[in-house]
Amino acid sequence: MINKFKLVLEGVPYEIERKGELILVNGIEFPWAINDNAVTVGGNPHSVQVQGKSATVDGIALTIDPQGLEEPKPNKARKAASAAAADEAGAITAIMPGLIMKILKKEGDKVEAGEVVLILEAMKMQNELHAKRSGTLKQIHVKQGESVEMRQVLAIIE
Repeated sequence: MINKFKLVLEGVPYEIERKGELILVNGIEFPWAINDNAVTVGGNPHSVQVQGKSATVDGIALTIDPQGLEEPKPNKARKAASAAAADEAGAITAIMPGLIMKILKKEGDKVEAGEVVLILEAMKMQNELHAKRSGTLKQIHVKQGESVEMRQVLAIIE
């Protein structure tokens, strides 16, 4: 998930950064949430529909130009090789973009194959991330509340 981008709205540029339940607009923090076509920013709900380079916000048509939202497309062979290497190394990886809700183990803990190590919230669902093999939790690469991207290595078991 891309967490920083620029949005040009009616010709005016805004720097946008997503940080969990906060969104920064030109460095100013606002709580936000999305539910279908309703976007709540700073406690104020708005009806939003986006189509191409135009958006309708609360019935008002606006021109938009999002910049920096394009994700690079990795080579499939490289992606498969890196996923296989991560599995072989005992890595626990993010199954989809989301937010680390809980870390149930700490570095140095013994874990059994199938044991829950982390909880990842994605698409309003909590997903348990399990140890793929038994061993010692050598490294945890994330903190509670941190946003992660799909296939990001979150922890290593040796």
